[in-house]
Amino acid sequence: MDLLKMPGVVYCEFEKGATIIRQGEKVDFVYYLRSGTCYRKTLTEKGDEIIYGVKESDQNFVQSVLGALILYSDGISISNFFARSKCCCYKIPKDVFFQYVKDKPEILTQLLYMAMKELRRLSTTFQARQEGRVANQLCRHLLNSAKQSQNKLLVVKGYSNLEMSQFLGVHKVTIARILRVLKNDKIIAREKEGIVILDEQRLTDYAKAEKVIEY
Repeated sequence: MDLLKMPGVVYCEFEKGATIIRQGEKVDFVYYLRSGTCYRKTLTEKGDEIIYGVKESDQNFVQSVLGALILYSDGISISNFFARSKCCCYKIPKDVFFQYVKDKPEILTQLLYMAMKELRRLSTTFQARQEGRVANQLCRHLLNSAKQSQNKLLVVKGYSNLEMSQFLGVHKVTIARILRVLKNDKIIAREKEGIVILDEQRLTDYAKAEKVIEY
């Protein structure tokens, strides 16, 4: 990629648990994620941590850049970008990033699409909490996080109840109750690899709010 060869771009690594961009920090660089997974977390005034997004290295260029949307606001990060696994990145000065994308409308379009997708997701999550549809949101989250592995539809073990509660902005006890109902109804199962989706159609019905989960 031509961008990675531009002046000022340097390779860097972050160990699991490290903070790549800090909440409240002025952002002068973006990071292109070559390998690893990163969470975007915000610490609220009450001390709660909310996960607002996930960045993974196997996505396209725009989806794998950390901090790009911050550059188009006031330049101050409202979140922590946290390495969920070891992350190998290229650190790109903001001026170099702006220079690279200025004549690439397809990248700017993807950034706009990403921003609107994030806004819709946050709006949906807020409405779900207001309307008592957290269980439906959790079912959707399970489906979106699941991948085929060894002939199973699997949500990998790394997605703990705490992390799922941070994605949805609810207490982890609530997540545990909903998962217990899904397990008792044989829609999901807990195995050593993670959560296995046994009945994708029923989980989809719950995700679409066509059925109500009593927990």
